[in-house]
Amino acid sequence: MRVAASAPPGRDAQACDHRHVEARREPDGGVTLRMAYAEAVVLHEVVAFSEWSNELTGIELREPVERKVVSDVQQSLAPLIPELGTGEYGTAVRRAQSQVDPTPF
Repeated sequence: MRVAASAPPGRDAQACDHRHVEARREPDGGVTLRMAYAEAVVLHEVVAFSEWSNELTGIELREPVERKVVSDVQQSLAPLIPELGTGEYGTAVRRAQSQVDPTPF
């Protein structure tokens, strides 16, 4: 998944790895976020459920722009999850949750 983000021009690419999720600042100012498919499904579900129940503010998003960015990430993940909108979605979410290490960071 590639998420566009502004960065100071001329900065070299930088990377940050946290377990399975990797983030890299690209020379063009973009940011590339890489994660396991299971992590993407879990992230999508957390945001989708919070958005559906109007609880995105419960995730401590302080500004409308923060809610928009989180929602945009969730929407960008949706096409990657073929089970979304089917009777298999709950099973897919539970399977993904079981594949992610829940150990605190």
